[in-house]
Amino acid sequence: MNQRNAEKLKYELLETWNTFNHYMTEALTFQNSEDIHQARVHLRKLLTFMQLYETKPSTYRQLKQLMEALGTVRDGDVLVEALETDSELDIAFLNEMERQRAVNRTVLATRVSEKMTPSLDQQVRRFLGGQLFRAFKKQDAASFLEKAKDERKRRIATHKEASQMADRLETLHKVRLAVKRERYLHEYLLNYEDEASKDQVHKLKRLQTELGHVNDQHQLLLRWTDFTPPPELRDAYDERIQALEDELNAAVKDTDL
Repeated sequence: MNQRNAEKLKYELLETWNTFNHYMTEALTFQNSEDIHQARVHLRKLLTFMQLYETKPSTYRQLKQLMEALGTVRDGDVLVEALETDSELDIAFLNEMERQRAVNRTVLATRVSEKMTPSLDQQVRRFLGGQLFRAFKKQDAASFLEKAKDERKRRIATHKEASQMADRLETLHKVRLAVKRERYLHEYLLNYEDEASKDQVHKLKRLQTELGHVNDQHQLLLRWTDFTPPPELRDAYDERIQALEDELNAAVKDTDL
């Protein structure tokens, strides 16, 4: 990548970091779940580029911990907002999910206060404007896309070899992460690399949406499995678990990779 394009990409990533900080501040008010989602998306984009660098910066682990806390809250938000309370069992489950969401939000707020320090901000900016910027200038950006594509294909192959449902779900989750990384690279490199493709962005976005649906179903089943219903609702609970398992199995089977 030439000097000019490397400079432009550096500033795009710095702006991504600024945008993440904005949404993270808004997210902690917990007034709009979309702020959590946007904070998570922008942080994922930054981590995508950090993963390109052979020696990850010292901030990588801290940012991953923030990502994990954001993901837990986001999964809870998606679940609660989509849940229909058509029965006594649903109401009992919703109450428990609301309790857990409050706990997870407290964990996120604590994690942010611990990790998002002026020192972290300076370190991230130095990495983006220094080590990563120099790496951009030394490498052909097409190699980033090729590496991401190879990783996606490798993870798809691993998924297709899995026979147990637990393994299939785990490998499918890894495919979803690889799809996200490849999509973000194409989006950022569209203006700097001929191999970057809008068509590929659309294909990856479609696959990401499909895999996201499977993940949401999996998360829902996990939450229901961890839930202990009132004794008088046990039969209805068992029926719900079976229905969720059937839906998840069908979704995994129908996933077109």
